Amino acid sequence: MAKKIIVVVDMQKDFVDGSLGTKEAVGILDNVKNKNAEYKNNGDEIIFTRDTHQENYMSTNEGKHLPVIHCIEGTPGWEVYEGLYVDGSEIINKPSFG
Repeated sequence: MAKKIIVVVDMQKDFVDGSLGTKEAVGILDNVKNKNAEYKNNGDEIIFTRDTHQENYMSTNEGKHLPVIHCIEGTPGWEVYEGLYVDGSEIINKPSFG
């Protein structure tokens, strides 16, 4: 059977229950955990992405259009949500969405 890859996109504290969190994001946590466990148990690859901003976020183009501080590198809100990360998985830090 061919190896599969799942990409877990921006499941970070700030997007789940932090500054830009939603009840919908909280509501899918168990499904994401279960899917991650399934992929790990099958020996498949899991890749996480992290929206990554710097302290100057509010002065960036995105910050001027979405003036909510979020996912500042090194802060708790930037981290993959607790309990979702699977040891040995790759994390890709991306400077923006879109």
